[in-house]
Amino acid sequence: MAKSTQTIPTFTLDDNYRAVHKERTVESRFGMDSTDALLDGGFGLYSSEGVKAKIGPLKSRFYRIGFCLRGSLEVDCGLERFRHEEGTIHFNFPGQIFSLQNKSDDMFSYYALFTQEFIEEVLPATKIQLLYPFLDYAGIPFFGLSANEAHEIEQMFLRINDEIHATLPDRSRAIKLLLSQILLTAKRSYIRQELAMLYHNAKSSSLVVRFKKLVAQHFLTTRTVADYASKLAITPKHLSKIIKEETARNPSDFIDEMLLMEIRCLLRYTDLSVAEISYQLEFSDPSHLVKFFKKHVEVTPMQYRTAQQD
Repeated sequence: MAKSTQTIPTFTLDDNYRAVHKERTVESRFGMDSTDALLDGGFGLYSSEGVKAKIGPLKSRFYRIGFCLRGSLEVDCGLERFRHEEGTIHFNFPGQIFSLQNKSDDMFSYYALFTQEFIEEVLPATKIQLLYPFLDYAGIPFFGLSANEAHEIEQMFLRINDEIHATLPDRSRAIKLLLSQILLTAKRSYIRQELAMLYHNAKSSSLVVRFKKLVAQHFLTTRTVADYASKLAITPKHLSKIIKEETARNPSDFIDEMLLMEIRCLLRYTDLSVAEISYQLEFSDPSHLVKFFKKHVEVTPMQYRTAQQD
């Protein structure tokens, strides 16, 4: 059998994407809450009014900035789970597997979605990860803001909303500059809190986080604990010891978890057969994938696919 190249759909920011994150009827007039339209085909501004209670897991080809004003929401980025709550800002970037769930009834937030093509004029692709570490796998994508920082960010979201509805000349460029200002304000907060330094200087907890980030980035091609230990410049024994002490789990459990996430997405979002998925993910035999999946999920892959379609 030829190896299939079909992968998890990586959603693009287009007129159809609103149906992925919003309910059909939204009465809010904030940003693009009540329309499928996008600015220049690459930018959307929204409030959480009408946002779906659960989204994903999925991948996207665009950036996301979320700012929470009240309530809470859980967001998974790869193997990391974050709590989005009052005064926090979060970032997602192209290619991440992410999901949203457990939204509180009072949760309210603003979020902006934009493509690299939209922001390229003011923030080239060659610079974005260098300038803004929270837009890279190695960074911390969720963090709290001070009261003043939160006020600044909120006002910039509101100014973008004003630009959208005023339709003045150079509206698109004004919005790009405001997005850049949001990123800059967030970076200053990131530096003020020494988040990069805390991330790299902490001992065992940092190792766990770095390991999880590496697994989320490389799990499709790297499956052994020894390979991850090599990337972290430690021995497999030491990696296993620290992961076990900090999480009560083995390193291989996290590799399996990401692999299961990929299989679930392929079953849910594609029409690939179990055999095609097994070859694509380099299982030695389809029966091994079925056994692996049932061990962890307690149903067969086809039973899982059927349940998602109900």
